[in-house]
Amino acid sequence: IKGVGPKLEEMLHEHGVTRFDQIAAWNDAEIDHYAELIGRMGGRIRSDDWVGQARTLAAGGETEFSKRVEEGGVY
Repeated sequence: IKGVGPKLEEMLHEHGVTRFDQIAAWNDAEIDHYAELIGRMGGRIRSDDWVGQARTLAAGGETEFSKRVEEGGVY
């Protein structure tokens, strides 16, 4: 997911978020909760459309960002 680097991934895992389908199901309250946990970067949840990206990935699709990751262009 664009906007989720290694540190945010670790934080999400620490809070039990380990699958795309979990993020795909977030409602506004959950988005606000995780945005608060993340802090100043929390706005990226909405601006980078994590829920939309997660829905695509959970359904087995690809995003432009996931393609770049697969090609080794990220991280």
